[in-house]
Formats: sequence, structure tokens, C-alpha cells
Amino acid sequence: MSPKRRFGMLVFMGLSLSLSPFTCVFAASEVSSLQNQPLKSNQPDWLTHATAACLMWRQANLYEAIREGKEACRLAPDNEIVLMNLGLMLQSTEEYDAALACYEKAGRIDPGHYLPYLGTARCWIMKGDEAKGIEILKNMSSRKDAGFDWYYMAAQTCLKIKQNALAETLIKSALNIAKTPDQLSSARNSLFLIDLRENRVDEARELYKKVFSEYPPKDAEIYVRAAAALLNANDTVRGKELLSCALNNLKVKQDSKAFFLLGRIFQDKARESSAKQVKACWLEAASSAYTQAIVMAPKTAESLLARADVYMQDGKLSEMIADLQTAKEVSKADPLPEFVLDNFVEDSSAKNIRLKSSKIVKAKVSIVGLSCDCHLSKLVGTIRNIKGVACVSASGRKVFSGEIIYSPSVISMDDLISKTRTEFFKVLPPKKSEEPLTIKVLQEESVSLPDVFKHTCDTRFGPVLPFQESLVDYYNRFNDIQLTVPKSAAADGSGES
Repeated sequence: MSPKRRFGMLVFMGLSLSLSPFTCVFAASEVSSLQNQPLKSNQPDWLTHATAACLMWRQANLYEAIREGKEACRLAPDNEIVLMNLGLMLQSTEEYDAALACYEKAGRIDPGHYLPYLGTARCWIMKGDEAKGIEILKNMSSRKDAGFDWYYMAAQTCLKIKQNALAETLIKSALNIAKTPDQLSSARNSLFLIDLRENRVDEARELYKKVFSEYPPKDAEIYVRAAAALLNANDTVRGKELLSCALNNLKVKQDSKAFFLLGRIFQDKARESSAKQVKACWLEAASSAYTQAIVMAPKTAESLLARADVYMQDGKLSEMIADLQTAKEVSKADPLPEFVLDNFVEDSSAKNIRLKSSKIVKAKVSIVGLSCDCHLSKLVGTIRNIKGVACVSASGRKVFSGEIIYSPSVISMDDLISKTRTEFFKVLPPKKSEEPLTIKVLQEESVSLPDVFKHTCDTRFGPVLPFQESLVDYYNRFNDIQLTVPKSAAADGSGES
């Protein structure tokens, strides 16, 4: 197929890739009009390669996309859009030095565009020199004559590296020159997130209604922080409204973590309330949040276990069993589903399922005698595989502290320790079989089955707010700027855009 013909097909497929949420170089309306235009015979070759690079990048054909992008740069060496596109591709594939060279040249050609400066800052951050990246962002903040995108996009980068004070300065500059409702709302949402991070509850409360009613955010962190900081135990109506807003606006697979966290927050609100109806409302919201997390990421056991907990508290035991069985299949190494199914379900095949009143004990233990700290994970794995254990955790150095939740009706603590020693040394080299391993019980207390689910969640993931860090994927946190298809402003095939 000739390059001209290939270009026609690319245009027909309707590429619409924007450099930022507010600057669309190749808008949808332009795509529609181009689809109806005949292919021009004098289409410059550089534009054919530049367009092919965009399409291949969208199709995750990274090698060919970069090859086409480099060819476009060779043919149009002074086209800033082509240079910035190549810079973005090289940055995403961790070729930071090459990306920096593209951004430097694009910045000389178009010193008023934010992307060369922002791309340079992000490359230095991803290279491990965050201080150099922050210095560039500070320089962007000090500029007085820039546009909205300049300040807003720099602020988003600051938010991703937790530079809240600098982000706030940039956002306020963006607000001062915002012209469209989208710009005003987007900047306000970022200011709302900064208030939540800085625990400025009163200021956040003032912005809450505008943020969620006028221009609902698409940032998962905003929903989780707002729910944790601004909802009280009797605020079931606002809680449902926030969840509804999240369901309508959080669409990518990674947002499943946010729904899992919202479910945990709603369950905590249910525990705080003594009113039966209020508790039921929070549990219903928690179930809906976990369900959405499961829909978005069905191969993760954590949301299935959490929803099983809600079903148990609601008395929906058939649904609880179904979730536990699925969780058991998804995560075969997790002892909790089997622990509940084997020891607490009276008859999983009967119509009237009941739970046994088996005793559960949480034991705090100390572990001494491991010759290497690296053996701790093997020890914990050994305990986890012993029948009658629901969950186990341990931490420290040399002398470790931990917790074991188990059922004494299945296995006594003495037998559990004895079996642990026997099985543990089987996985170590022969010369380690005489390690003076000692597991000492410091304290024991009875716990309920709902407590087991909560303890398991808290142990694995920690408190809700610190766990929010997992909402940001470190290696993909700077992928919010997409490529753009450049347009030829010259019929003679020159490199102008």
C-alpha cells in the first residue's frame, strides 16, 4: 500500500488525540470534516509518517510508532508537534535522554508551549533526579505571562509527586486566568484535592457541593479522600450521592482500587452507627462499591472477600458462600475463604444455610531464632498453609512480632507451633534444620468472624488513607498527555504545522 493510500485510511479511522484536556489540536469536528475530504495528492510525506506514528502508538505498536515518529522528525526537523510527539513516546518507553533532546529542541522552536518544559521536568523525575524536575516546575510557576494549560498541567505534575504547596500556587495562577467552565471546574477540583491532602476540612467542605454537582472529578483519589474526611456516620444520603458520582465518572480498570477503598470507608461508617437503618444503608453502599470493584477487576480476591463480609452481616449467606468460593479459586494461597467455608458454614447445599458458632482466637506472638530475615516470608507462608489458620502477619528484624488468627477447635496453638517448625524446616536447606526457632505466644483474645475480615483487610492493606498511594501507579503516572496528529499548514510539503 502506498504512503498516500495509507494516510487516507488513517484519517478515515478518525484519530482524535489531544495534547491536554483543554488544548485539542486535532478536534473531533476536524476528524469528521477530514473524513469527507478527498485525499490530496500533495500531502507531505512527513505528515504521513507522523500520523502513522500516532495510530501505531494508540494500537500499542511501540517500536513501529517510534520508528515512524523518528522518520517524521527527519523529514520535518523543525516541526515542534512532531518533536513533542516523539518526546512523549520516548519518555513513555524510558528513553529519557533521547526524549529530553526532543523537548529541548521543541522548546526552542515554541517557547510558549508548556509541553517541552513539562516533559523535561517529568523526564528528570523519572530518571531519579526529582530535585531537578521540581526546579523546572518552580520556574514554570514563576512565569507571569503563560496560559491556563501551562499552570494547570504543571500543577497536575506537582500533585503526582506530592508537591502540594507548589501545586497550589500553580492552580491559583490557573484559576486567575481560567475562561471556560471546564477550566474553572478542573482547577477548582484540584484545589479541593489539595485541601483534602492538607487536612483543611473546612475549606474542603465549602467546595464539596460545587465539585461533585457542577463538574464531577475523574480523579479517584478525590472520591476516596472526600469520603474519608467529609462523611459522618449519619451522612448516608451524601454517601450514596458520592458513590453514584464515582460510578458515573471513574471508568478505568485502575479505579477498582478506589471502589474497594470506598467500600471499606462505608463499612467503617456502618460500624460507627448504632442505628439499624443507618447501618443497613452503609452496608448497602459498601456492597455496591465492592461490586463495582469486582466488575472492573474480577480477578482480584480482596473485593470478593470484602463483599462476602457485607453479605454475612446482611444475612445473605448464599451470596457470601458464592463470593468465598470465587475468591478461593482466584487466590489459592489465601487461607481465609477456605477457613470460613470449612469451619463456619453449617451446610452449603441446604436451603437454610447457617453459620456455626465456632471459636476464633487472635494470638499475638514473638518469633526469635531466624538466621536470616529473608526466612520470615517462608515462615509466614508455612503458617498460612496450616489448616485452621485464617490469616497470619509478622514484621520486624531479628526479633519479629506477629499475629495469628486461628480456630482452636481445628488445631491447638501448641500443635500449630509444632507443625510450623516441622513444615518450615522442610523448605530450608539441610544445614538450616537446626535453627533455634522459637514462637512464643504473648497474648490471646477471642474475635468474631466479622472481626476476622476487618483484621485481614487492615493487615494486608493498612489504614485507608495510606493505602491511597496505591491509586497512583508509579510507572504510569505521567501518561496523561497523549499524542496529537499534526496538521500541514503548507501545501508545498514543508515542515510547518
